[in-house]
Amino acid sequence: MNAVTPPSPNAPVAAVIGGTRGLGRQLAVQARDAGLDTYVYGRSVHTMAPADARGFVLRELDLSDPASVDAADVDLPGPLHLFWVAGAFLKKPLVHTTDAEIEGLTSLLLTGPLRLLRRILATAPASVHLVTIASSSGWRRRENESLYCALKAAQAHVSRSLVPELVAADPANRVTVINPGGLAVPDFHTGLEIDYGTMMDPAEVAGIIWRAAAEQSAPFQELQILRSREPGAEGTPIVSHGPRVPEPPL
Repeated sequence: MNAVTPPSPNAPVAAVIGGTRGLGRQLAVQARDAGLDTYVYGRSVHTMAPADARGFVLRELDLSDPASVDAADVDLPGPLHLFWVAGAFLKKPLVHTTDAEIEGLTSLLLTGPLRLLRRILATAPASVHLVTIASSSGWRRRENESLYCALKAAQAHVSRSLVPELVAADPANRVTVINPGGLAVPDFHTGLEIDYGTMMDPAEVAGIIWRAAAEQSAPFQELQILRSREPGAEGTPIVSHGPRVPEPPL
């Protein structure tokens, strides 16, 4: 499906942590196309083709390297829409997971972004709308994904828990938590055999997220964006509001 250009939000600036591929790239593209100054953070920003990088302010960032996080440029004008998207997937029984995999995924999905977010919030010159792209894996029953699921649940809950302190710092601050289901991003599910024709289009999901963020007036909202499995409508996004209770493991 074609992307839906979002309505122009109040914030003239967007920053996407993990904006070089998949859903993060689509969020950045739609921000740029809507006329927002758009900052893209990622490890591979300087390897992007000129056509792919057009209209973006590129900032190199390796979330798995504390020195890179601490050195990253966090000078961002505002008001700011800040998208926490960066991620990677791991499907493996915990007993077969290496120390390097545990440390690498934890730094990429949680501790690295938190170090960066702390710096951005400490220096932001105006209000910040944090849009956290968590996952339905944070509450769904999964097999051989315990580390990934735990980190996505933590990402969502730390964002919820930030709301009181952000609103106390500036009543205009906002938080949105998005829990998407399966997206058609082949290089995310490396090594797995997946029918991407039954998964959601990242551009369409990005349009839904931008509309929700642009229209939000309350300090907090949480959305589930799950894919339909109905014959003939596979991969169609189904949107609902509010958190979900974790599914039982068995």
